[in-house]
Amino acid sequence: MRERIEGRSTFRKALVLGTILILLGVIDWLTTLLGVHYLGAAELNPLFASMVNSNILVYSGIKLAAAVLVGFLFYKGYVIEKAAGISSHLGKVFLETGYLTSLMFLTFVVANNALAIVSLL
Repeated sequence: MRERIEGRSTFRKALVLGTILILLGVIDWLTTLLGVHYLGAAELNPLFASMVNSNILVYSGIKLAAAVLVGFLFYKGYVIEKAAGISSHLGKVFLETGYLTSLMFLTFVVANNALAIVSLL
């Protein structure tokens, strides 16, 4: 019984953490489009700078697919890490450090986009 409750808790934690990354990725995409196309801001990412102005559908597809992929990979990482018989301290540290780094980076990017939008209003 305890394993079943622990399994649900792990599933919910992994789902929430993955969803947070996906939502931040979507907010980044939305704020970038708003800033670039409606307020005259510039995309600072050199990989996307020309694409955001030339082909919005490709840009959107890549950006949203990357957000979903990253969220899903962290979700699967947490689920696998909790699976019976797969317990590695180094793996757990790597997973949590990667998640925290991704979360901080995306939070910074979204905050930067929001500040740019506010300054252009």
